[in-house]
Amino acid sequence: MEADDNPEAYTQKIFGSAIASLDSACQQLDPALISKSVDMLIQARQIHFFGLGASAPVALDAQHKFFRFNLAVTAHADVLMQRMIASVAHTGELFVIISYTGRTRELVEVARIARANGASVLGLTAAGSPLAQASTVSLNIPLPEDTDIYMPMTSRIIQLTVLDVLATGMTLRRGVDFQPHLRKIKESLNDSRYPIEDQG
Repeated sequence: MEADDNPEAYTQKIFGSAIASLDSACQQLDPALISKSVDMLIQARQIHFFGLGASAPVALDAQHKFFRFNLAVTAHADVLMQRMIASVAHTGELFVIISYTGRTRELVEVARIARANGASVLGLTAAGSPLAQASTVSLNIPLPEDTDIYMPMTSRIIQLTVLDVLATGMTLRRGVDFQPHLRKIKESLNDSRYPIEDQG
C-alpha cells in the first residue's frame, strides 16, 4: 500500500493480494494432509477450536460450521479457558489450534497440555513452527512472502477457506444420507428472515 493510494487503487490491491494468496495456498496444500485432517475430525468425539488475536474469529467461524455434523463443538479465544479445557482433555477429543505463524507461546503450551492428557491436536499453522511440532498432525498453511501490516487480513481469508475445505471433506465423507440433516438446519432459519420482495 502507498500513502497516496485512492479507493480504486487500494481496493484492487487488497482483492488482488487475497486472490494471489489463496491461489498460492491452494497450490501448496498437501491433499494427503487434508485427508488425514478430515479423518481426525470425523473420528473425534468432541472438537475444540482455539485461536488468539486475528485467528480468534476464525475459531468462532469454525464452531459455526462444524456443529452441523452432530458433534460436540466449542470455540474459545481466551487463553486461560483454553488451558483449563486442555488440562482436563481425554482421548477422543480433538483440539484444532489455529495460528498463522505457529509461534504464539500460549497456544503451543495448550497443544502440549492437551496431548499430555491423551487428546489429539490438529494444528492449522505454518510448517516447521513450534505449534506444528507440538501438534499430532499439522495441516501446514503457507505464509505469504509479503508479511506487511495487512497480513492478518489475508491470513484470516486463507484460514477460513481451509476450514471450508475441511468441512466440505466431512460433508462428502458423510454421504448423501447426511444431506437431509444439513437441509433441516438451513430450513430452520426460514421463519427468521423477511421474505424477498418481488422487485418486478
